[in-house]
Amino acid sequence: MNKVLMSMLFGAFLLTGSSFAQTPPAAEAPAAPVATTEAPKPEHHAKRVEHHPELRKALRKLRGARADLDKAAHDFDGHKAKAIESINAAIEEIKAALESDKT
Repeated sequence: MNKVLMSMLFGAFLLTGSSFAQTPPAAEAPAAPVATTEAPKPEHHAKRVEHHPELRKALRKLRGARADLDKAAHDFDGHKAKAIESINAAIEEIKAALESDKT
């Protein structure tokens, strides 16, 4: 009985809420323009483009993987240490690649 009553109340709530959501908002008068004292910004500074987002994303993921490996409980017969060394080498290569593109 309680489940049926709750289902009916929830259904009525949804129906009532959806009817309000479908009514269009009242039209508002357009606001008067406000004078600004700021100088317009040059367009070349409007949007900063990130250089090589894929490399930067890979760098973040490698650092996260290294942190996860550091937290691992066992060394797994030296394989964890080798994996961390490989990640460190990959991080250095990506950093070198990003640095080489600064011309």
